[in-house]
Amino acid sequence: GPHPIDMRTIPDWVQRRPAWVIGGTAVITGLLAIPMITMAPTESASTEPGGPVFDARDQIDERFVSSVFPVFFIAEPKGGNIVDADTLRDIYKAGEALRSDADLAPNLYSYFDVETGAEVQGTATIADLTNAALDGALLTAPDEVVEMAASAVIDDLGPDSPVLNLSTGSVRNADGTWDVPGMAWLTLSDNEKLGFGNQSVNLGGGTEAEEYSRDILDVLRSAETVDVYGVAIDVNLTSQEQGALAGPFIGFTVLAVLIIVGVVFRSYWVLAAIGVALGALMIWLKGISNLIGFKDDLVLSLIVPIAMISFGVDFAFHAVGRYREERQTGLSASRGFAVGLAAVGGALLLALTSDVVAFLSNVTSGIESIVNFGLGAAIALGAAFLLLGIVTPLIISLIEGRLGPPPKGRRHTIVGRVGSLLASIMVMASVLLMVFVLPWLGVVLYGLTVLSVLIVPFWVRSRRVEGSEADVVAVPEDRLAEPVGRVVAALARRPGIVLPIALVGTAVATYFAFQVPAEFEVEDFFSSSSDFVVGLDLLDEHIGDRGGEPAQIYIEADLSDPAVLASIQSGIDDIVALETDVLARNDDGVWVQGGVLAVIEAVWDNPAAQGLIAQQTGVALTDDNDDGIPDTADQLAALYEVTSAIGVPFDQERLALTPDDIATAVDLDSDQDATVFAMGLVNSRSQTSIEQAESDLTPIVESMRSELGTTVQLTGSPFVRQVSLEATRRALAISLPIAVILCLLVAGGFLRSARYGLASVLPILMTVAWLYGFMDVAGFSINIVTATIAAVSVGIGIDFAIHFISRYREELGRLGNRQEAVRAAGEGTGTALLASAISSAVGFGILAFAPMPLFAAYGLLTAVMIMMALLATLGVLPTVLVLITKDSVPEAGLALD
Repeated sequence: GPHPIDMRTIPDWVQRRPAWVIGGTAVITGLLAIPMITMAPTESASTEPGGPVFDARDQIDERFVSSVFPVFFIAEPKGGNIVDADTLRDIYKAGEALRSDADLAPNLYSYFDVETGAEVQGTATIADLTNAALDGALLTAPDEVVEMAASAVIDDLGPDSPVLNLSTGSVRNADGTWDVPGMAWLTLSDNEKLGFGNQSVNLGGGTEAEEYSRDILDVLRSAETVDVYGVAIDVNLTSQEQGALAGPFIGFTVLAVLIIVGVVFRSYWVLAAIGVALGALMIWLKGISNLIGFKDDLVLSLIVPIAMISFGVDFAFHAVGRYREERQTGLSASRGFAVGLAAVGGALLLALTSDVVAFLSNVTSGIESIVNFGLGAAIALGAAFLLLGIVTPLIISLIEGRLGPPPKGRRHTIVGRVGSLLASIMVMASVLLMVFVLPWLGVVLYGLTVLSVLIVPFWVRSRRVEGSEADVVAVPEDRLAEPVGRVVAALARRPGIVLPIALVGTAVATYFAFQVPAEFEVEDFFSSSSDFVVGLDLLDEHIGDRGGEPAQIYIEADLSDPAVLASIQSGIDDIVALETDVLARNDDGVWVQGGVLAVIEAVWDNPAAQGLIAQQTGVALTDDNDDGIPDTADQLAALYEVTSAIGVPFDQERLALTPDDIATAVDLDSDQDATVFAMGLVNSRSQTSIEQAESDLTPIVESMRSELGTTVQLTGSPFVRQVSLEATRRALAISLPIAVILCLLVAGGFLRSARYGLASVLPILMTVAWLYGFMDVAGFSINIVTATIAAVSVGIGIDFAIHFISRYREELGRLGNRQEAVRAAGEGTGTALLASAISSAVGFGILAFAPMPLFAAYGLLTAVMIMMALLATLGVLPTVLVLITKDSVPEAGLALD
């Protein structure tokens, strides 16, 4: 039957009003450049789905703000042993440099260390304690004396002492000295002076605290005999720096795509027009995103532009390719544009609609970042359809109609090639500046690019061309068309071989696809050689199961009720008694820090504190049942009142716990009292460890919750990540079927045929199964970035299928024979698909070499996915189409439909 959409009216309208269309596009692009430059987002989109884990974390951040800002470093001696006289002197000098630094010293936090009996300013290491043991003679004492003194300090405090923070690999030699292969180096600053608040380590936060932490690191690195690394001190700065490193590779992606466009179409003007349109596409995407008010987001700002290069070039290949085909039949440039767009416009519109549907399925995720991705990509697709599917072929037809065939001769060929390369480089530079560096400078360079690669060369050439020369048909023959058509037809003739192989391959891939883990490994995001990753590796190596990433239990309950405290004590005892290797341990068992119980314990340990409470409040503390908890609500109220105001005394002058220590353990200021306990998760970079810790702790937490009848919640950055990943995996499981079903409905509706609708979905299903199967075999995991590839693969898969089906139907109506129709569709649309797929896959393949694993993985997986979609469309789909259709009598007048 006739084509489901009559696309002749729009192309005719556009062809008659080229100045309006091109002028309007230029005006819109100029206007959208304003919000792109002036309305850049200041907030970051959340990658979190929300829920109790996040609520508890936010409550902790709000209610337990510490006046201490800790920054954690790992130091590894270049000579292999911290207890080496020169190394100790170096570490001591670096500490002194920090304490005397004009900018940093005023912000350091001073406190009294109960265990060593020493006053500390900012940082205390084994070097400081050795200096104290030598009465300040560390820098002048003989080496042997220094090393024996340091070893005596370790013997005195113990190698596992939290004050010393020495490597778990420390060993005592026969002569009494110690070999210590590394140490944690803690610095404390005054958070009230700095005003940083609580510091959750997550992407999308501010960088002020990170810059301060790096300033400290720079001073500590003055110790030349040790390597010093921060531990998770600069996640956002690292992200920005690695993103900037990926920038040039995204530029090379644009460059490669344009060069392939030039090679395929063998025309400077086609390359220049597509390049200019890609630049405009970036302005439309950023301008509209900023106007709508999308927040800043890694996925939206980096991955959507990359994906749109692929989709934009896809639109251009089909629209320009069909225009070229019509020119070869002898039509003028303007008629070639109108007839070509009428023929391919329905398929382009259907591809656009199904792509938009596929991307919008991400809105169901409930995760702001992925919702933004879906909406942003849908907007960009609409822009790509207009700019590359309609305006680009219009510009090319106007130029070719005015200038006629390109001049012959070697000199002109060389000039054309050099011009093409320069045009590609200018477009690449302007896109890079717009997306990564300085948007306003990118827009300025883009304007210059439009002038220098399109407007000025056209004006110069058109003055030399006589009117009679113009509009001569001289479109280069497509050398690929015949072989592609032959291969497609040959496969379509062998359904008994092609379909079983495809089905078995897809079944095997589907099995592996369901095995892909959802994981957040730091190495998936940052280069393994970055300071961020090296610091975490060294933390695992040297601190091992004695430390780890902090996790918390947040409890809201009546802390003045002794029965409530007894219940909390029982739960914490259960945690301490856990036999697990995924939670940090000390000699007593699992190491649970802080909380209301630590305050009470410090008071019982100190008769001076008990005396002070009795003196200040007139209430004496008693513990008749010997459970470690004061016997009455009045006693607890007195204990909190005094310790909150004064702290817990150590002796007449000094404090065992400061009022700040109390404020970070107990909060009595809201309607409901709250306390927070901390633990260390060992090897928390592995998702398996976090899952194990969760399964160990959850029964105890749930038992406490039911006993207390109030909020008892496990939280902290490892569990925040865990829940976010589960939500990402869930989002994928929901959005993928929605995308496929909606694409099926859209395609079936547009094509007015359930058969063709089902056939169009087949390549999508195969592509998604093959891609995720490949991910599992190649060791990739699902995270917030790789989850978005599903939508892109659905979009690309449906695009390819729709273009081929539309052309096949058209050729079947014209020729009446299925095998001839498959061959003709292969020669025309198949060649456009091949060129589009190769250009996109090469472009994304370049991104696979980017230093940031996030982009490298995205580049590689997208390149693989595009080639899989091509294989499914040209290898399997023709066979299916031949099986589900019949030969017919050729219909008249369908050639232009």
